[in-house]
Formats: sequence, structure tokens, C-alpha cells
Amino acid sequence: MVLEHATLNGSVARPLGKMWQSGLLRLLPLLVLCLVQMNEALRSVHPKSMAAGRLENVTQTISRILEGYDIRLRPNFGGQPLHVGMDLTIASFDAISEVNMDYTITMYLNQYWKDERLAFNAYALWGDNQHDHTSGGDIMIEDDGANDVITLSGDFAEKIWVPDTFFANDKNSFLHDVTERNKLVRLAGDGAVTYGMRFTTTLACMMDLHYYPLDSQNCTVEIESYGYTVSDVVMYWRSTPIRGVEEAELPQFTIIGYETNDLYILV
Repeated sequence: MVLEHATLNGSVARPLGKMWQSGLLRLLPLLVLCLVQMNEALRSVHPKSMAAGRLENVTQTISRILEGYDIRLRPNFGGQPLHVGMDLTIASFDAISEVNMDYTITMYLNQYWKDERLAFNAYALWGDNQHDHTSGGDIMIEDDGANDVITLSGDFAEKIWVPDTFFANDKNSFLHDVTERNKLVRLAGDGAVTYGMRFTTTLACMMDLHYYPLDSQNCTVEIESYGYTVSDVVMYWRSTPIRGVEEAELPQFTIIGYETNDLYILV
């Protein structure tokens, strides 16, 4: 404000001479001083105790949500089937083996569903400071424009219902755990859940080698629910189901395309 006031008082038609320059240089420390004073004032208005209080409210809300929560029952149990959206990002193609008829990839798998038992009132947590972003420990509060989102550590997934997703053509898989287990849970105010993980999997791929080495192979990633039928859980690909394929490189093969399908299997 001081700098703006000095500019308005200066003559616009006057050349920028030495006197004007020296005057400007004298104003800069004053401007910095004003900023420091304003910053100190903001600190007095928003002390650390307010942030600590918000975190305490979030902790209490999470505890309240989990109180009486039955992890054994899917969301909307006894009602309409639960829809679980999916997308995955290919981090790398690690190996393709014609001898073993399989291939190994590292990927990020995200799953999305709504569990109204996990809904919370964002205004009740933060009041007029609802959109202040706060982080601490294993909790981070964000704002996605429509719902406040709480990002929780992957361990939270062990306390809520999650889909029993598995890869039907999997041979061997492992979840990455450096430096921590590569899992995350995001919880929105309306109960929308995002569950993500990073892992490496070796998948079976039955190859036709009659035209080897000028062959073309079609390898799949088959994702299913292990125990639920479509009367309980319906899995589907989201609008942007696959990422990272265009950037993937293989020493002996060229990726010529991919497609996604939603299949129903009679059992």
C-alpha cells in the first residue's frame, strides 16, 4: 500500500530521474516492513492452535465414522449393486517371456466407489474455514472444488470395506513397500472413496508362436471380483481407463493398440 501511494503521488509526466529512483529505494524497506507486520498480524489471527483444533476435529470425525462400522458388509448392503469404477496407469513393461507365456508390468490401480457410511459434514469440521488446507501425521485435507477430501494413509483401507479385486490371469504379484506400502485412501464428504495402489504383477498370456519371430500377440489384464456377483458388485472402466501405454517401451515388441471391455461371466 505504501508503494502504491508513492506512485500515485509522483508526477506521471516527470522523467524518472535520480531523485525518483532514490525515493523508490527508500520505500522498499518500508514495503518489506509492512509485509512483515502484516504476516505477523495474520499469525496472530490464525494461530497454530486453530490448525491443531481442526486436526482434532478431523480425528474425532474419523473415529465417529468407524464407530459401529461393519467392515464385513459392502456399501448399500441388501440394496442395489455397488458400482466400482477402475482406471490404471502403466508405469513400465518389465518383461515378456515367450518361454513362460507371461509378461510382467508395474502399474498404478485406482478404484472408486461410494460408501455413504463414510460420509462426513465438512462444515461441521471447519466452519467458516472449511476450505483451509491442513495436513498433519497421516491426514491431509484437500478441496476438490465440490467436496472436501481427506487423504489418509493406506492402513485406513484395513478398517473399511474394500472390493475383493483380483487378477484372474495373475501368476505372481507384489505390492511395493519402499519406503512405505504404496497404498492410499481418499475420502470425500459425500462418502466417495478412492483406493489406489502400486504393484508389479506377472500375468499369463497364451501366445501363438507359429509366425515367430514375426508374430503378433494379444495379452490381457483380467480384473474381477473374487467373491461377489453382479447382483452385489459391478466393476466398470472409467472414462479414461488406461494411461501410460503410449510412453511404454519394449525391447522386442511394439505396442500397436489396446482396448477395454466390460464382460459378464456366468458362474
